[in-house]
Amino acid sequence: MSWKDVPETQDSTKQIPETQIQTDLTALNQTLKEIRNYQGTQIQLQSKQQIELTEQLAQITQTSQKVNQAFQQTLNNLENSRETNKEQLVATLKDAQNHFNEQTKTVNQRTIAELQKINSVQQDNNNTLKTLNDSLNQTVQGTMDQVANRLSTEIDRTHKNMSWYEIKNYLYAVVPTGLLSGLVFWLLTHFFA
Repeated sequence: MSWKDVPETQDSTKQIPETQIQTDLTALNQTLKEIRNYQGTQIQLQSKQQIELTEQLAQITQTSQKVNQAFQQTLNNLENSRETNKEQLVATLKDAQNHFNEQTKTVNQRTIAELQKINSVQQDNNNTLKTLNDSLNQTVQGTMDQVANRLSTEIDRTHKNMSWYEIKNYLYAVVPTGLLSGLVFWLLTHFFA
């Protein structure tokens, strides 16, 4: 509700003390500071999580390179001695494949866990920001309503005390009367004194 919504004939229903408005403004300022600090913390948290994901990606890349080297070594060995080392090559390939599968599974599990944590934290952050936003909107609206009501009350009081029309009529009545009175007294003192 703004000051425009209040009819001129309506008296203000309640006056909020200036100390209450000051307290509300201080609380609003504190809330804004907390939101800024909270956003900074969230940015740092997301940066840390991104670094962890980058490290996991590097680990996946390193494991893939090891597996590729093992396959390449196996292929080279196959070309050099086809039949003699066949059992050894099969064992090496199986070992490399198992190692690759273990690393991939471990990294995938960690990545999924991190993504679930990030999702959970983001949902919590969104809920917290929504709550803070609602609280901030209520505080701002309440403060603006108080200021508007107080301003409307002061304008109404001033308007009731004296309007421009009353001032104009007062001046029209007083100035000529004062001039005539002054002229009469001057004539009386000048001619009869």
